[in-house]
Amino acid sequence: MRKLSLTLMTLLTMTLASCNNQNNNDGEEIVRLWCQPFTEVETRTWLSESVDEFNKSEVAIENKFKVELTFVSEDAWEQTLKAAQSSHTAPEITVLNYAEVALNSVEGYYTALDEYMSKECFDDLLDNVEELINVSGKHYIYPWFVEPYSILFYRKSAFSKAGLDPNLAPSSWDELYQYAKKLTVDGTYGIAMPNSSQLGWVLWGFLAQDNNSQGYYLLDNDWSKAKVNTPFHQSLFTLFKNMYDEKLTPKVALSSYNEITPLAENYVAMDLGGSWSIGQIKNNYPDILDDIGYAVCPTIDGKNEKQTTAALGGWGMSIDGNATHPSECGKFIEWLLGSGTTNLTTYMKNLGYSKFAARKSIEEALANDENAQNDPFYKFVSKDVLPYAKAEPVYIWEISRKYADALETVTQLNKEVNSTLNQLENELNDLIEAECLSGTNPFNQK
Repeated sequence: MRKLSLTLMTLLTMTLASCNNQNNNDGEEIVRLWCQPFTEVETRTWLSESVDEFNKSEVAIENKFKVELTFVSEDAWEQTLKAAQSSHTAPEITVLNYAEVALNSVEGYYTALDEYMSKECFDDLLDNVEELINVSGKHYIYPWFVEPYSILFYRKSAFSKAGLDPNLAPSSWDELYQYAKKLTVDGTYGIAMPNSSQLGWVLWGFLAQDNNSQGYYLLDNDWSKAKVNTPFHQSLFTLFKNMYDEKLTPKVALSSYNEITPLAENYVAMDLGGSWSIGQIKNNYPDILDDIGYAVCPTIDGKNEKQTTAALGGWGMSIDGNATHPSECGKFIEWLLGSGTTNLTTYMKNLGYSKFAARKSIEEALANDENAQNDPFYKFVSKDVLPYAKAEPVYIWEISRKYADALETVTQLNKEVNSTLNQLENELNDLIEAECLSGTNPFNQK
């Protein structure tokens, strides 16, 4: 991410400090909420309208507080939030992805929600979501939705033109490569492979498929060592390298991984994205919806039925560790995300059923929603992807960044695969020792 200048950071800190513990002109307390803008306009609109509705609700009026929503750009998010946390001027509520919270909660950055929200809110969580966010028996984030990635999207017309069955997607990594070769014609690339700054988290979708790792993604279960110079990682690096060496994919990403634009505008014939991609197509490119095919992400051996093919992520709301109004924060989060079903089912409908339930009651409501049940993509993800998706890793970002950097040296700088992975393994083991990571897995997975 781009670095904020020292001057901007200083001004930001002063601004944040000046608005800490605000009151408005009516004597109501102000609870600040920060959120990244998200790619979808519908998400920003829904959240903005929901906050306005809450501020007029009985809950807000009776408890004499209002929520103030601020969208902070993705480019500035990390630096802005860290600056606010270090100066104790962070917003009291923050929208975060699940992977960010576990280790940070141990460090005291976030407050456990359990005493500020009703027990029914947590009893309503789906079992796989409970496992995703429960840290040592406490909840430091309340889920908004879940979304799996990676999913393969493709243009059916491009398949037909290349002599491929438009209803039969590649199932193995080798087939994905072969399809990409056939589809790279007439100025159109065969596939958009993820690269650039997002590569670290994007690769979690591939790494979740490694059923032979017997560990926690790139580390063993107790985080005591890394083992990445294996046939699985060698094959994955080779797949990426072949795609780039043979110019089957753009050397520089045409868009963020969060966007399906390259596929929608015919720059590529296949694209890897998350469940959110179909919502973008439905809302922004409805005319091509019938030409869009989708399938589970290809696996190393082509066995992908009832198998893990995707990582499972999502977003929720956390209360800052130094929040001065934790009770009010809990009331807002429960009102918005933890009670009733209409609010969230409306949101999911607006997003073309590309976000998925974190609560049992929401899932039940969607089971009775004719539009959801007749939506082929919703049924596909619910049946073939979500039940087998693996929760994102929660170890420090530096581990994923080093893995992504190693892959980029192979694809962009033409480095040899095995030696690169051997060096990476040594670097990760050094990092484990330097950061004292051994034995610190907060989920203590077996």
